[in-house]
Amino acid sequence: MSSSAREQLANLLADHTPQGTFSASRTAPPADLDLEVRGVGRITLPVSQAQARQLCAVSRPAHYGRGEKTLVDRTVRDTWEVPKSRVKIDKRRWDQTLVPVLDKLRSDLGLPASCELRAELHSLLVYAPGQFFLPHQDSETSDAMVGSLVVSLPSTFTGGALQVHQGGRTASYRGSKTSLSFVAFYGDCRHEIKPVTSGFRVVLTYDLVARGERRPTLGAADSTLVEQLAGHLDEHFAGTDAPGRLVYLLDHEYTARALSWTRLKGDDARAAALVEAAANHADCEVVLALADAHETWSAYEPDRRSHWYGRSRSSDWDDDEDDDDDDDDSPTRRSEEDYVLDELVESEITLLSWIDSAGTSEDDLELAVRDDEVCTSTPSEELQPYSSEYEGYMGNWGNTLDRWYHRGALVAWPRHRAFAIRAEASPSWAMDTLTAQLRAGDLAGARQAVASLEPFWESVAGGTAAKGLFAKALRAARLLDDPDLASLLVAPFRLETLGRTHAKAFSALVDHYGETWTARTIARWSSTRRRALAASSGDEEWMAALPGLCAALAQSGLAGSVGARLLLDHARSWARETVESQLDQPSPSRRMRALSELGRPLAGIFQGAALVDVGGASDEMVTLVCSERDETVRCAIAVLRATPPAEWPANRVELVAEHCRSTLGRLLARPQRSRDDWSIPAPPGCTCALCTELATYLVDPHRTIFEWPLREDNRAHVHRRIDAAELPVTHRTRRSGRPYTLVLTKTDALFQREREIRDQLAADLAWIEKARQRRPAR
Repeated sequence: MSSSAREQLANLLADHTPQGTFSASRTAPPADLDLEVRGVGRITLPVSQAQARQLCAVSRPAHYGRGEKTLVDRTVRDTWEVPKSRVKIDKRRWDQTLVPVLDKLRSDLGLPASCELRAELHSLLVYAPGQFFLPHQDSETSDAMVGSLVVSLPSTFTGGALQVHQGGRTASYRGSKTSLSFVAFYGDCRHEIKPVTSGFRVVLTYDLVARGERRPTLGAADSTLVEQLAGHLDEHFAGTDAPGRLVYLLDHEYTARALSWTRLKGDDARAAALVEAAANHADCEVVLALADAHETWSAYEPDRRSHWYGRSRSSDWDDDEDDDDDDDDSPTRRSEEDYVLDELVESEITLLSWIDSAGTSEDDLELAVRDDEVCTSTPSEELQPYSSEYEGYMGNWGNTLDRWYHRGALVAWPRHRAFAIRAEASPSWAMDTLTAQLRAGDLAGARQAVASLEPFWESVAGGTAAKGLFAKALRAARLLDDPDLASLLVAPFRLETLGRTHAKAFSALVDHYGETWTARTIARWSSTRRRALAASSGDEEWMAALPGLCAALAQSGLAGSVGARLLLDHARSWARETVESQLDQPSPSRRMRALSELGRPLAGIFQGAALVDVGGASDEMVTLVCSERDETVRCAIAVLRATPPAEWPANRVELVAEHCRSTLGRLLARPQRSRDDWSIPAPPGCTCALCTELATYLVDPHRTIFEWPLREDNRAHVHRRIDAAELPVTHRTRRSGRPYTLVLTKTDALFQREREIRDQLAADLAWIEKARQRRPAR
């Protein structure tokens, strides 16, 4: 049903929107063009060969744009450019010819009479024999620019045809020996200059700027057509499983800054007027959008069937050639036309921005368009892509041509779905609208609006860590007065987004929905963060900032203190899981480093627990960092160093300090390793026969070398165990006999490491003693 409605709508628009002219030409006598060039003098028309050579002498190689760069590359553009500062034109005389021609070209291009076309001089160009310009697209230098104008001065030359491409169509223009030739074309048209084979081609180039009203008006004769289009919209949106939007792709290409209802090109303007009228008739909203289309085609070269092809997507020129011009002797380049499209493998369309009929815009969108939402009168395959890339056959894949397009689009949706559609595009707008609705007393409407967010809200809101959006969601959730809908609204956010600025709104939620609801919400926030990020560095930062949040919550009243306690419950669980996971790391250096890096977040939990007087949390934290495993002393010392000594008693960190003093003293009291003691503690973990024999060698205080015949897979297992545990043991393979022999040798690093560890323990103990002395008297 929906597919048929979309196709009929596109066909109707194609039938009643004449395929507009993308380029147009006019001629005029040269009498009114009084042109002077400094260094050459007055230019006589037609331009003589001698004077053309003089122009070349005062010229410079022309630049071209590639992305944000301006380059000179004669394999792309080989043209002489006379600096505009050298050019002088008698404007009053010239306007007598130029203005009437521009008015005719305006009409030819399909622009309404209510707008005026103006031309702003860009450059004077001279093409000598052999010179050319490969296919390219002019940059739009202002919002009002609609295209380009090329004025060919009368001269004698061959070759040098101007070819303009748009929507699979090509128009070719040549100059005149006696008249001025004017060619105007829209800014999204790709165009090229074929090589000049003899003589000189001399042109003035202009930016075309449109002033005034450019939106077409519909007449009474269009009313039946509008009703038919509205009927297809009704059919498209009928049914409970109908698509949420209809996306009609326009024929022209637009940039984000040039996207405007008043600056549509050619037949796109009439199509927009018809769809807008039909949408109003069908009780729909419609916006003008910028769509990015990407298609992947299976393709091949007619002759060789596979050939590498590609270019930068940031380029604003391509390597097209046209074999129809017998005079073409431009450099041989691999062109997209050298490939034959076979089957469409994959396509995707993304909406990047839009603007509604009132002029309100939404930028930085990234909305995927479903296949059952899109239609067009002109398939993308018939248009010129702004970039393409060929992948030759690679064994298991390849022979594919990727093509990218910037297309304008009209996006319509039923008004009763407007909140959900706009919310997906702008979550912040959704929260502002929802809050206003709630404060106006429309509770039922607000609840219905929130329920409509369920299909996409988690992915849309969860993709941002914006604290402003989170604050809006917290406030709206309380006003909803519905625990399930409130959960839907706030669940996608991450725990790390919750900060002290949210304390008041969060406390209000705790007070309104209770402790059980809040605990579930905190758990959801935590799980959302863990799904979103593989690393957990954000957790550490959030835990370190926990005291500020707890203090703000405690100041907001009883409900805030309850919320702080629930957050501390989560923080204790995180601390326990994190410390245990770090202790399980097989690498000693990574284990010690990871435990030391937990100082700030664990100190934050200690301080937060003290601020809201949660004694159970403090006790559990003391037990955690003061465990019987000696390795946790690194974590405990890190907590001490992250806590000002003056705060040790209040935060119960004093107990951690006493534990560290005791543990460090005990470890330092151990006798130092004698020089003939080569014993190494066996790493925990694997208990296979290989590791058991390895352990026997390691703990032997007198044995330094072990020659061990092993096959390759067993040697690899032993290598991994030694390297993972960072044992002071070298391993090399003597490749003689069968099996080869693994030679293990204990190194002096064993003694060096122990000296370094003892020095660190002594330094830590001295620091603790000094810190205790600096504390103020209690």
